[in-house]
Formats: sequence, structure tokens, C-alpha cells
Amino acid sequence: MTLDQLRMLVKISETGSVLAAAQALSRTQPTVSVAIRKLEEEFGVSLLSRDSYRANLTPAGKMLCRKAQVVLQQSDGFTTLAHHLATGNEPEIRIAIEASCPMPLLLKIMRDSERSFPHTDFSLSVENLWGALERLEDGVADLAICPWLQEDLSVESFPFVLSHLLTVAVPDYAPLRGKRELALSDLQNAVQVVVKDSSHRPRPERYGVHQQGRHWLVNDHYTKKELLLAGMGWGRLHQHLIEEELRQGLLVPLNIRNYQNQLDIEMRVVRKQGAVHGPVAEAMWEKFKMFAEM
Repeated sequence: MTLDQLRMLVKISETGSVLAAAQALSRTQPTVSVAIRKLEEEFGVSLLSRDSYRANLTPAGKMLCRKAQVVLQQSDGFTTLAHHLATGNEPEIRIAIEASCPMPLLLKIMRDSERSFPHTDFSLSVENLWGALERLEDGVADLAICPWLQEDLSVESFPFVLSHLLTVAVPDYAPLRGKRELALSDLQNAVQVVVKDSSHRPRPERYGVHQQGRHWLVNDHYTKKELLLAGMGWGRLHQHLIEEELRQGLLVPLNIRNYQNQLDIEMRVVRKQGAVHGPVAEAMWEKFKMFAEM
């Protein structure tokens, strides 16, 4: 059995005759007839009913024709993928993303990339703080979208989005009662909810952590948000994650003396400096840059 024989069988079904199938495939009628007879001999079944002018498929022929169509589709997909890889397009692009990065900003770029490179798989790793940059440094990510917390000359980057953080708690949070302004000492026994760094080599810097207070560590910003909404602590959250809660008054900004209550964090798209980047990774880099400049 060959793919050519299967194509001939499918084409006979589509055109209704051996002659028409031969013409459509740029073959001679005897070539097609011989190929189908060889298939019949190989399988031990009759594929064509030759009792009429039209080349009608037998019930067995119709069943095998349906299977042949599936096999040919898979073969075409295999060939397309092989050509895709032969052009140098990567089979997979790995992107490490800071968990607080606004997803709607990413979805359009990912959707466009999927349309442009349908045979490239995209692997997304969601990280916290230094985690995304570390995945890039370790070679397990091709691109990273991460907070730009300090200058790093081993990578090249450009600004993607500016995220605004607010220090918040519920309105009736105990240390707030009767006070318009708080001192850090007021929060000595209060729980600060902190998102845990997902990197395997944590940096000594702990941004915005009240060292003398109590801390609860969580793995993601959404768990932190739920704990704050339950009145179980205070902490910084990205404003785009709590717009509705702020509007409804479920969370309120805190005013703490000698503490950076509001903070802007720049998210950057990052890749290794001097590394060889494939066509898909290069195209995505340009897509991110174009979006950032809008």
C-alpha cells in the first residue's frame, strides 16, 4: 500500500470514474486501474463495483476510503510540519511570565503568533518575582516577561507595561480602626501577606516586606487577594487585579508612614544577550516590541 494508491482511491470516490481520477491526478487510466487492483489483491477485498459506468465504491471500499482520507490528511500535516522545521522555525517556544502581568495584554500577541506559526507549540511558565528571569538565565525559557528590579547586562530588554501596586486591606482591618495614618509599629502583630519568590536562587532583596512584622507566604497573587479580602492580613497588590474591589470599597489603600504605599513596577520583555534566536522567537520579540510601542 502506498500513499499514491490511497490518493487514487479517494480521487475515484470524488470524481466518480477511474478516467476522471486519472486526469485529475495527471496519470493514465491504466496506471490508476492497476494501482487499485493491486490494493484489492493486497487487502483481499473488492474496492470498486465495476457493474456500471460509474466507478462506485463497494461498502468495503467506502470504509477504506474514509480511512484513506484520514491517513492522507495526517500525511499532509506531517509534510507541512517537516517543511516548517526545515525552514528553521522552532518546534517549541518557551515563555516565562510574571504572574501579575495583565493577561489580556498577552493574549492578543499569543493569538497572532498562533496564527502565524500554527506548527510551533508555545509553553508558558507562570512565575513570581525573580522566577521568570531565572528561567531565562537557566536556558529553560526563550523569552521572559518579568519585573525589572535591577539592571542586568547579561540580557537585552525593553519596557512592556507599567504595573501600579497599592498597599491595601479591608476597611475594618483591626490596625486601621480609628486611624487615618498608620505607623509600621501599628502593624507589628499584623499579618503581611507576601507572594513567595518562585526562583530557586532567591535574592537577598525583599521588596516592601516589613521585617519586624508577621508574614504569611503564598504562591500567587490571587490567593493573596483572597486572604486580604477575608480580612486576614495586609499587603501590596497590583491595581489591575483589584479595580472592582477598590470601586466597591471591599479593599482600601493604606497610608503607612515611612513606607512606600504605592509603587510602580516596570515589566520588561527579556531575552539573553548575544544568543542565537530562531525565526519564531525573533518574530515574537518584534510582536511584543510593536505592542509595547503602541
